[in-house]
This record gives sequence, structure tokens and C-alpha cells, in this order.
Amino acid sequence: MNNPADELSALRALVNHRGVVEVMDLLVQGPHTVRELRTALGMRRPGVSRVLRVAAAHGVITTDGSGSWDEPLSLDGPIRLTGSGWRIVELLSSFAVWEALYQRSNPVREN
Repeated sequence: MNNPADELSALRALVNHRGVVEVMDLLVQGPHTVRELRTALGMRRPGVSRVLRVAAAHGVITTDGSGSWDEPLSLDGPIRLTGSGWRIVELLSSFAVWEALYQRSNPVREN
């Protein structure tokens, strides 16, 4: 994507999913297993599975394991950020990016 508006829209769609930013924050510290992520997030397996599917669909995370993210997660190996995931983490470390994500596209004009 070369269009900044499209990139911002895709980023907004990603971070609006509950738990995605928190998972990325954990993975910045290093690879984690599903069990470690569940414990750290205080979520049950189905909740963590949904978060990981969203992150994987956006190309943010990867694992060495084989299989599909659409199946019940039985991954024993570590999950880690991809290059795109690291780029997103870098973007999200900027207040200006968060401001752009949530600024009103049609601000109300006051007279």
C-alpha cells in the first residue's frame, strides 16, 4: 500500500480488534507461546485464538509451526512478530499516528 489513507485505514482496522495491541506489546519483548500469551493477557484460549487469527491475517505474527490459524491453536512453538509487525510497532510508538487514527475526518466547525 502506497496510499497513506489506505495504510491508516488498515492500521485502524487492526488496532480496533481487542487484544491485538496487547499481543504486539508482549511480542516486542520476545517470542511467546500461546500459553504464555493466555497467561499474560488473562484470556481464555478462544479469545487468544481470535486475537492471533486477526494478527496473522494482517501479517503481523508468524510461527515456525505448521497448520492453519483457522484451526484450534495447538501451537507449542513460539509466536513472534514479522517484519511488518515490527514496522507497525514502530508506527504505534508515535503519538501522531494514534492521533491520526482517531481524529475526526469531518470536524465540526464552530462559529
